[in-house]
Amino acid sequence: MNLQLLLQAINSSSVIRYSVKLKPTSGDGLVRPPTYKPERDEGPQYIAFRKAYVDGEPREIVVLDSPQSQSNRIELALLEAHRTRRIYYPDIVINFPPEMGEPSISVLKLSHRIYDAYLYTSEHGSENFFSSNIGIAIKNARPENATALFKHAPITLVLGGWDSQSGTGPRTAKIQRLLTSEIIGLDALRASLSATKFDAMDIRSNVPLVETDDPIRRFELMPEENKAKAPKKEIKKPSAFGFGSIPCNSVPCAVISGAIQTSILSCSGLRSLSFPKDNGEVDSERNQAGRAVLATLALYGFFAQIEAGYLLRSGCQLVPIDDGQLELIGRTLKDVTKLQLSADSALTLFNQAIEHAAKFDLSFHPEVLSLNADNRLMELVKRSRAAVPAGDSSSNT
Repeated sequence: MNLQLLLQAINSSSVIRYSVKLKPTSGDGLVRPPTYKPERDEGPQYIAFRKAYVDGEPREIVVLDSPQSQSNRIELALLEAHRTRRIYYPDIVINFPPEMGEPSISVLKLSHRIYDAYLYTSEHGSENFFSSNIGIAIKNARPENATALFKHAPITLVLGGWDSQSGTGPRTAKIQRLLTSEIIGLDALRASLSATKFDAMDIRSNVPLVETDDPIRRFELMPEENKAKAPKKEIKKPSAFGFGSIPCNSVPCAVISGAIQTSILSCSGLRSLSFPKDNGEVDSERNQAGRAVLATLALYGFFAQIEAGYLLRSGCQLVPIDDGQLELIGRTLKDVTKLQLSADSALTLFNQAIEHAAKFDLSFHPEVLSLNADNRLMELVKRSRAAVPAGDSSSNT
């Protein structure tokens, strides 16, 4: 694929599609799919088994990597490439005071991207980020007026975003996902894996321990003479601190014959994006150039995460059977052109698209935007850290 072909595709084609066949590294086809919470948090977590048509035939499948998970992998690939100076991305980072010992957070790690709650609790200079000129421009951006998002959060225009924290109802910004990727396991059967942990020292559960406030020396042994007098709520079992055997339990899994990754970048979706100039003027060539940058950014991130390998999680590693097939689909499914692309060639294409867009005065923000956590976010983090020793290790997701 070259830049000229990509520019033509953005103007007239339907989608760019990539598909690759995969096999699990386990000899028997056993994999550990992701688990999902049920609606309203009622009932146990579940694995997403369902039916699907594959090559025109109905098959039993299991989701091994969802579009949301694939999007996160692409963002992390872009972040890694940016931090190693392989590409430039207009990153936005949130910083904490040094005494808190908290690392900076990149927007590429946030669940809701540029519209995440962390941005609502951060400051640019002396004002809230979304009260700053940049923040206001981002909040006001829409697909037909996407210049601010292009400059400061371009991947949001490809992977989608929803300003759910704004409280503006039907006027809330909603950016549709243009790149969708999913990995499914074929001919899926329910299975389970037995898991047991034996304690080498055979620590018994009836030895009483008392929790302390020291994060390193977390407990003391209960003196034998105090055992009968101590309130039950103060006594902890050794298992609370990682000692003792864990009895055999069943881990839900799946058995598959193989897997398929299918990824689609919507060219028609890219055509819905427009990048007006500061004076509001719309230029069709500028729009085309901006769309090409977004397409190449998405393709680079996608192929970079593929080249990193298919270790999806513990117990679920896949290996491609071949290099896969990249296709440009025109107006109909009869109009299909086979393409060649890798992470390296996608990087070259991305750089060419950046140079082309610069001719129309359209470019990313030239430096990383540094924000500071506000007093609410700092206190929230402090209290959350303090809650962990008290036994509250849950997270709201």
